[in-house]
Amino acid sequence: MPWYRDVKKKLEESGIFLEVKVVGAKIRAFVSETLFLEIYYDPTTGSYSYGLVDLTLPWEGDKRVIGWDDYPHEKIDEIRNLDSYPHHFQKRTGKEWVFEESPMRGRVVEEIDIVIEAVKKYLKL
Repeated sequence: MPWYRDVKKKLEESGIFLEVKVVGAKIRAFVSETLFLEIYYDPTTGSYSYGLVDLTLPWEGDKRVIGWDDYPHEKIDEIRNLDSYPHHFQKRTGKEWVFEESPMRGRVVEEIDIVIEAVKKYLKL
């Protein structure tokens, strides 16, 4: 069974998303029209990205508020110095990013529960 079926089902069962769609190689789970969880996973490489996106943020470019991924970001020392590198968690504090260790490793079906709990915490549910 493709990875996205199990993940989509877990997102729908969480009760926090209005709609969950498979969009190309991503899943988008909408909290509202402007706030959604976007999940990318490449089963051939194991590369992944989980991010909560808020389109109302005032800054150009990246509109994520929290997220996990395995992109190496070679030019960002805070990420390169993490023991979990290249895996990292990032969150916004205003316009700036804070980077932390991450338990994620691209096991998207198992890790989606951690992501759902983080979204609930962000939404104060």
